[in-house]
Amino acid sequence: MSLYDRLDLTRPNRKLKSPIWERLDLSRPQKLRCWQCRADIQIGWEFCPTCGGALSQTDTEKKNNRHCVWVDLSGISFPLHHRGVMAEVIVDAFSKVFGAFRGVKLFLTSEQPEERKWGNTFTHIYVCTGHESVQSVNYLGAASFKLGMVTNHAIIHLDRVYEASERIGLDAGQLSNLIANTIAHEIGHTLGLDHSALPTDVMHDGLDYTIHSMMPPSFHAEQINFMNRAIRQYKL
Repeated sequence: MSLYDRLDLTRPNRKLKSPIWERLDLSRPQKLRCWQCRADIQIGWEFCPTCGGALSQTDTEKKNNRHCVWVDLSGISFPLHHRGVMAEVIVDAFSKVFGAFRGVKLFLTSEQPEERKWGNTFTHIYVCTGHESVQSVNYLGAASFKLGMVTNHAIIHLDRVYEASERIGLDAGQLSNLIANTIAHEIGHTLGLDHSALPTDVMHDGLDYTIHSMMPPSFHAEQINFMNRAIRQYKL
């Protein structure tokens, strides 16, 4: 069979088709996107879970829309032969905490906030070892908490985190994940988040050591919106 015989000459000519603007379905609703980072968003969201930006802001809110959280590492002390490794673990854990809150309107710092800029409106997260209260507690940390509201202090008992890691034989990377999840969990409480029943959730009550040592902390979109809403109400 020749090439000519194989050609389908019954196919309609492209020129006979209607123009593209007549073929487009212009009745389909436009996709909702964040006006700052262009990420996909949903109806009812007040904040973008990707960049943390408010989806509708007044000029006042744009100028004054971040909350300061001071992760105070001054209470940490380890034996000399562990200091090098633990310093690397703490730095790695802190970077994971930063990543977890990238969509939240926070100014996260490990240095004491400037009084001129923040006054006493920041949240103080005290990370410590050898604290006098550690002997009487079995939990990794504690925080002040009011549902949907910003509060101002929390404490992380790094001794307990370290003991838990030794019991189940965590390596440095897994210990870093557990520390980061513990810090993120308590910060979440100070930003109005309650406990979650989902075992893999960073806000799960009690933090499963084996689960939360396997992954860095993260928050889902509804939690990010909830924290940003608490911050906005606090800053008004």
